[in-house]
Amino acid sequence: MLNLDIPASERQTTIPANQSYCLLSIITTPGKAESMTRFALQNGAIMAHSCFAHGTVPNHILSLLGLAGVRRELVIFTVPEASGQNLMDLLCARFNIGKAMNGIAFLQNLNNHVTPGDVKKESDYIMIAAIVNEGDGESVVESARRCHPVGASILRALGSADHSKKTFNFEIFPKKEIVLIIAHSCHTEVLCQSIFGELRTEIPGRGILFSTGLERVVGVLDVEQERNGEQDSPDSPQDALQDFDQSLPAADYVALFAVVNRGHTGKIINVAEQCGGSGATILHVREMDSASQSWYSRLGDAEKEIVLMLAPREISTAITKELTEFSATHKSGHILIGRFDVDRFQHLSDQGTAKDRPKF
Repeated sequence: MLNLDIPASERQTTIPANQSYCLLSIITTPGKAESMTRFALQNGAIMAHSCFAHGTVPNHILSLLGLAGVRRELVIFTVPEASGQNLMDLLCARFNIGKAMNGIAFLQNLNNHVTPGDVKKESDYIMIAAIVNEGDGESVVESARRCHPVGASILRALGSADHSKKTFNFEIFPKKEIVLIIAHSCHTEVLCQSIFGELRTEIPGRGILFSTGLERVVGVLDVEQERNGEQDSPDSPQDALQDFDQSLPAADYVALFAVVNRGHTGKIINVAEQCGGSGATILHVREMDSASQSWYSRLGDAEKEIVLMLAPREISTAITKELTEFSATHKSGHILIGRFDVDRFQHLSDQGTAKDRPKF
């Protein structure tokens, strides 16, 4: 991925374990996404991936008028960690991110080179992500807003639970939605509990809920009020949180993602499942790098899919190793791999034995 002077089909696109990278993500209006991408690639970003989203605004009047949902686009930049803060400042200043609801930017470090014994830094902001069945995304947002006025973005995705089943030789992928909520870390427990309490069910395959810390956030509507003490944190009594399952400590689970050419997701999922993984969520994106001539050039490389998998750290390490070897021996399936820590993880369906756990 780092050598951009050779054809895309011949690049090694696995992030080296001995180098530090971060993800700079921006949720913005579609009209700005392409210009943001060009600017970022000229100022230190290595790669950009983009997909459309459905945004929601925490405003009761807009909700009553049916205007709370807006069209958004999520752009994820892969950036050297040393350049992440500077690029974020440049993008926010140039495109007025954080002002007049012009979007949200958040920075997240990858942990590809984390060693045992490392002390995890406490984050001021978190991203809560819920992966649910199509149509349940709005329920996630509504349940979160019952305890705190947050905004959210809903992405369309596919689940891999039935990727091995075929009809007329075509793979069947159940439709999913990924709900992203950016909030202050002091609201993590009450937000997660509110979502969990609303979505929890005994029906298998309802979805999963997890959170991860962020290095920095610009654009959350109530950040300044909270920082100045103008808005109190919501009450979170112990009896309201007692049902939240914290049996999986933060250090035990890791989110692993692989960016692959469209059509290669089945191979990636098979490799992961052979290592003990239990399914994945697939997000369709477009890709642009500094070697591209335009957003729609090189159509053969522009269509990508992000395969997101959550697994215990030991299994995640094994999957990373196998995918790296797979990438080296399958040139047509070259991939970009990254990992980040998960603070909380919860199935939205009651779990039985490990064998009976639903896949996502």
